[in-house]
Amino acid sequence: MIASPHRWRVLLGLVGVYAAFGMAVSALAPMLTLVQEDIGASRGSMGLALGAWAFMFIFTAPLAGRFIDRFGVGWAVALGGVSITASLLARAAADSVLTMWLAVAVFGVFGPLISASAPTFVTRWFPDGRERRRSVGIYVIAPAIGGVAIVAITNSVLLPLLSDSWRQVLVAESVVSAALTLAWVAVYASAVKPSIPRPRATPEGGHLRELLGSTGVRLALGLAFTVFFVNHSLGPWTVTMVEELGEFSPSVASNWTALAGLFGIAISVTIPNFANPRRVVGLLIGAFVILAVGLVTSAFGSPSLVVAGTIITATRSALIPLTILILMEADRVTPTNAGLASGMWFAVGEIGGVSGPLVMGLIADSSAGFTGGLLTVAGLAVATAIGTRLATVTR
Repeated sequence: MIASPHRWRVLLGLVGVYAAFGMAVSALAPMLTLVQEDIGASRGSMGLALGAWAFMFIFTAPLAGRFIDRFGVGWAVALGGVSITASLLARAAADSVLTMWLAVAVFGVFGPLISASAPTFVTRWFPDGRERRRSVGIYVIAPAIGGVAIVAITNSVLLPLLSDSWRQVLVAESVVSAALTLAWVAVYASAVKPSIPRPRATPEGGHLRELLGSTGVRLALGLAFTVFFVNHSLGPWTVTMVEELGEFSPSVASNWTALAGLFGIAISVTIPNFANPRRVVGLLIGAFVILAVGLVTSAFGSPSLVVAGTIITATRSALIPLTILILMEADRVTPTNAGLASGMWFAVGEIGGVSGPLVMGLIADSSAGFTGGLLTVAGLAVATAIGTRLATVTR
């Protein structure tokens, strides 16, 4: 397969829409207290609403994979960008937990087209293994960049600029999402596409059975639940946790969370470059262990230790790219079925994604508080590290 001369430029366009994806995921996080008070939501019910898009992913991600394999990443990423814009606008109009759930769920209808397109795009447009690892390191930071940026500027810039209205902030973010989607359409339409071999005729369910026959695919699917549970349970709640456990103001908590996000971006860019097939599992296990240390530090620490623990937990940024590399380099994943493989992975993962913020919200509402939630996630991370080690030793 011959690589397109425009692959890096198109990757940049994809990064833009994926950054909007991250912005949508984190849009409510720095404003949770305002939103909860306005729509009358408890932490548990807000956690349910925050996980609505992940719930939709469980059902739409496999379909997204098939759509990508049939129609390509161009249409897929564009439709995903439209769903981000629509979801942000719908959230701005929400006036109850139910309408907020529906608004966030809109993001999950076509959002998987972006998530599944990214690894599929890399598999198809970057046939060279070294370039592929580098491109994974680039695109996985995109949602982190979008999320960090919105967390950093919401309380300090956007809310004061927009009359302290969380609804106006969401409208402004929808405009940014629409602009990035249009930029993707322009870049992709003008690029020379690589030639992708047509998939061979296979009986219904044949591609799925073929993929599940791969030990690498099965390992990636087995890791998906925990990887997404960890990221989704911490992501939307981190600002509130730092604010409460560290006794900081919302702005200060947002700043520390954004700093941790910057560390996460650096980790996401760096780690995949070292993650060749011989090292990737060891790096993943190490990331889980370090994450657990950071969570325990935050759970039992003073304000300074809460900050240190939050920064250490940025290690979770390595979990998704490392698991994606395991999936992409599995022996039966090819350019013709990469979309289906990615869709399967996101569908399984988002079972953890929808559970994470809900479980964290419910525990935070109980007497255990956020301390109990952090210890729960830490225990899951350690258990997964041990399970992954045992699974790979016996392979």
